[in-house]
Amino acid sequence: MAKAKRKPAATFELRFVAPDLVPEAISLRNVSDALAAVQDLAVGRDPWEMASVPAEKSIGLLDVKRGSAVFECLSHSPQEAIANLSRVAGILSDGESANEEDDGDRLIAALRPIKNLSDIASRVGCVLEVRLAGRHRNGPLFTVGRQDFQRISRRLMLTGETTVIGTVLRVGGATRWRCLMRVPGRRRALYCDVRNRDLLRRLGEHLTENIVATGTATWIHRTWRIYRFEIKDFTQPHLGNVGEAIGELRNAGLSAWDKVSDPRKYLGGMR
Repeated sequence: MAKAKRKPAATFELRFVAPDLVPEAISLRNVSDALAAVQDLAVGRDPWEMASVPAEKSIGLLDVKRGSAVFECLSHSPQEAIANLSRVAGILSDGESANEEDDGDRLIAALRPIKNLSDIASRVGCVLEVRLAGRHRNGPLFTVGRQDFQRISRRLMLTGETTVIGTVLRVGGATRWRCLMRVPGRRRALYCDVRNRDLLRRLGEHLTENIVATGTATWIHRTWRIYRFEIKDFTQPHLGNVGEAIGELRNAGLSAWDKVSDPRKYLGGMR
């Protein structure tokens, strides 16, 4: 008779906390959405950037317990998951002072699943807790209630009209019109909302081309990273005659251009 395989130890727990709340009272959609949001936080995944979680970093549901509603989760990369989840507490408390580019990207990636958790807390009428498994006396790593995303948004974000220059990579969307742009100085692509279908069609005619997009942006003010951008209109930059521009540079004494074998191709690459 084969020996039963021992159940592995959980990495962390997701708890739906409210008086008299039991697991069967929570819809499957809210459970799956909450687990997906916590998985994104544990992996540091931006769902707009990474289509799926790599198998070696994935989170599995290990067990469900009564007593509010407790979902035990197992991470295949536990140290990274615990480190990422521990950072969420800083975001919820003070917005995590982020100055480096990588920190700004990480903060933007965390805000979307935090918003999803706030929405779920509002729908269910509860507070969501994430705790390290087996360490109940230490309290939760973080909690998310229905007002938490609004609270940190007021502290972290500014909204205004601006212009963004970038390259159109992709357009489309089933329920919302979106455009993916590659923006200089930004490590990750920028997903933009598009005001209407006609504008989406026009953008689709300029795939892989540079545009100057005007619209409404929401920035994270500590890093001035764009969190959200809605394109209201766009134009294309006019660079003039490339050959004449190179001639003028050479006449001005910038002989370095003589070392470029194909200046037109070089400038085209910069565009």
